[in-house]
Amino acid sequence: MILKNGRALHLLVAFLLLLAFTGCAVGPDYVRPELPTEVEPQWTPRPTMSEVLAGQDDHFRWWQAFNDTTLNSLVDKALIHNNDLAAAAGRVLEAEAFLGAAKSNQFPTLEIGGNASRSKIPENSASILIPTHNNAYSANAILRYEADLWGRLSRGKEAALATLLASEQDRKALAQSLIANVVRTWLEIRELQMQVQLNEGTVQNFTDNLETVRNRYHRGLVTALDVHLAGQNLASAQAVGPGNKQRLNQARRHLEILVGQYPSGAIIASDLEQENGTLKIITMPEPLAPVPAGLPSEMLERRPDLVAAEMRLHSTVARVGEAKAALYPRISLTASAGTSSSELSDVFTAPTNVWSLAGNLFMPLLNRGATQAQIKAAEARVMQSTAQYRTTILQAFSEVENALDQDYFQKEQETFLNESVERARSSVDLAEDRYMRGLDNILVALESQRRLYNAESQLLTTQRLRRTARVNLIQALGGPWDETHVEFNDENKSANNTGASE
Repeated sequence: MILKNGRALHLLVAFLLLLAFTGCAVGPDYVRPELPTEVEPQWTPRPTMSEVLAGQDDHFRWWQAFNDTTLNSLVDKALIHNNDLAAAAGRVLEAEAFLGAAKSNQFPTLEIGGNASRSKIPENSASILIPTHNNAYSANAILRYEADLWGRLSRGKEAALATLLASEQDRKALAQSLIANVVRTWLEIRELQMQVQLNEGTVQNFTDNLETVRNRYHRGLVTALDVHLAGQNLASAQAVGPGNKQRLNQARRHLEILVGQYPSGAIIASDLEQENGTLKIITMPEPLAPVPAGLPSEMLERRPDLVAAEMRLHSTVARVGEAKAALYPRISLTASAGTSSSELSDVFTAPTNVWSLAGNLFMPLLNRGATQAQIKAAEARVMQSTAQYRTTILQAFSEVENALDQDYFQKEQETFLNESVERARSSVDLAEDRYMRGLDNILVALESQRRLYNAESQLLTTQRLRRTARVNLIQALGGPWDETHVEFNDENKSANNTGASE
C-alpha cells in the first residue's frame, strides 16, 4: 500500500503502535511445580528470579580451612585452567548471544542499499527524443517491524533468558564440583603418600627383623623355618609398595588433568623428596568442624544444579507460549524511503524522493496441524523438564543424607581403628619380647606385625574417607554450613596416631 499523504501514514503508525502496546502473550506463565508432599515440609528450594540474577559466584573458599598453601594454589589453578570449566563458560557466552538475538527480534530492523544501472536502446527503435543510453541511480532504506501482539517474541526472549540463567548455573555447579574434586584428589594423594611412607617404614622394620632372625639362626637358636617365614613377611610387605606408588601416580595425573596441565604424574611429587637425608613426614589434614544439628533445608537453595533445572523448566514453559503464538495472525510493518534519478548528482535531492509504508498480515491456515504438533511437543518437553526438576531435587536430598551418613559412620570407624592400632602396637611389643625369650614361635610375632601394618593402613584410608565425607557434604549443600569459613575440629587433633606419620 503506497500512502499518498502524511495523515494516512500517521494513522497507520498509530494503529500499529496501539496493537503492539496492547498485545498479550499467549501460553502458560511459569509456575513452580508442587513437590511431593513428603518432601515439601523438609526441603523446598525457592530462589526467586531476582535472586538468581543477582546470585553470588562465591564458594566461600571453604577449602582454605585445611591450611595448605599447595591446595589453595591447586584450586586457584583449576578454576583458571580447567578445560571443562572453560567449555562451560563458552556455553554461557553462546546462551548470551542467543538472548541477544531474541531481544533484537523485538526491535525494528533497518536495511540500506543502493543501485546503479545503465541500459541501451537500439537506435532503430529509439525516437529522436529518447536517448539510446539510459542511466538509473537509486538509494533506499527499509524499516521492518513485527508487532508482538500475542507475545511470540517476548516468550522467545523469556525462554532465552531462562536458558542463559541455566547455563550460568551449570557453570557454577561445574566450578563447585571441580573444587570438590580437586580437594578429594588432594586428600587421596595425601593418603597414598602416607601409605608409601608406612610401607617403606614397615619394610625397613621387617628387614631388621629378618636380620635379627638370621643372627639367631646362625647362633643355633632358631631353625631355618623362622628365616623363611621372616623373609616371606618382608616380601609380602615389599609387594604392596609398587601398587601404592602406581595409585599415587594415577591420582597425581588425575589432579593434573583437573588443573589443566600435562598428566606427567609429577605434581606434588616433591612432598616425598629427601630433606637433609631423611624422608619428609606427610600428615593428614585435621578434620573439619562437626556438622551442627538441624541444618536448615533452605541451604539447598544455593545448589546451582537445582536452580539450573528450574530455569530449564521455565524455558520449556515459555516455549509453549511461543509455539501457541504461531496459531495467531502475525502483523508486520515495512516502511521504505529513498531516492531515484537518472543522474547520480540528483540522487540525494528532494525532488527525487520516494517512499512507501506497508502493513502485512500473516495468518496460518493450511499448516495448523503442524503448528498444533509443535505445541504438543513443547508441552511434552515441559513434562520432561518437570520430572527432571523433581528428580534433581530428590537426588540432592539423597546426596545430603548419604554425606551425613558417611561422615557419622567414618568417624565411628576411625575411633575403633585408632583403638585397634594401639592394641596392635602393644601386641607386637609383647609378641616380639616373647619370641626373643623363646616363649613363643615366630608365627605369633609375624602375625602381630602384619596385623599392625594392616590396621595402620586401614586407619589412613578411613581418615581420608572421613575428610572426603565432609567435602561431599559441603558440595551436596552447595557450600559450607558456615558461610564465612569452616573451622577445624579440635577434638581430633591427636587422633592421627599412625606410627608412620607422627
